[in-house]
Amino acid sequence: YILRIASYILELTNNSLFLSILYCKCSWEEAMLNVGDVLILEDIDAKEVKRYKSKIVEVKDEEIYIDYPFDEATGKTSFLVNNQKLKAYIVTKQNNVFTFYTTIIGRKKIEIPVIIMSFPGIDALEKTQRRRFVRVPSHIDVAVHPLFNEFTPFTSSSLDISAGGIALLAPKEKDLEVGKTIVVWMVLPFDGEQNRYINTKAHIIRVDNQVVDEKQRVSFEFDGLTPTQRQSLIQFSFDQQLKHRRKGIKN
Repeated sequence: YILRIASYILELTNNSLFLSILYCKCSWEEAMLNVGDVLILEDIDAKEVKRYKSKIVEVKDEEIYIDYPFDEATGKTSFLVNNQKLKAYIVTKQNNVFTFYTTIIGRKKIEIPVIIMSFPGIDALEKTQRRRFVRVPSHIDVAVHPLFNEFTPFTSSSLDISAGGIALLAPKEKDLEVGKTIVVWMVLPFDGEQNRYINTKAHIIRVDNQVVDEKQRVSFEFDGLTPTQRQSLIQFSFDQQLKHRRKGIKN
């Protein structure tokens, strides 16, 4: 029955209407917000960039309830005032990043104390346009292990990272080759939260021929990340991007 209706619509509109409906449906699903989505808020009236982190507790038609945010610079709980204007970034469970402008409306106690902020609706969300996985400069602790005892494990610090891969300095003596699969262990530090630990397979996609202090830059692409691991990497990369932008504004 549904297929007959769809066929009828296609005949009436020469396919265009039905295709546009499919497009809207996909866009709507892509932008769906869920309880637990990470929310980053920036005070647009502050002289210096102020960033707060929170999570969505409940989504209404024109409002969003969030838990009390904390200041990313201090790690302390922040008290946002009524009518305060903010720019919001949302990292959804579908690994998309959306922005919108909002105003603090008030406070309420449901199961937990929450802050109420205005929500312009799904149609007003702006998706952050970017490459599939943006690499950002970041120094985190990394341990690299062989898959079949081809070399002794070593530790390093990353040069840059994304949800798709990582680059680091590796000892030249390890003789790492493009295409080789290894196991990488990473520690992701989050402001105001516990560190998150990720271990996954990865393969080498690039080895820099330039050697400095017996080390060379090696780039890896992750293999077989779980959705939770990917989500953590996207969130971490996004946090790092905002920090770099904040430093740029201060300078």
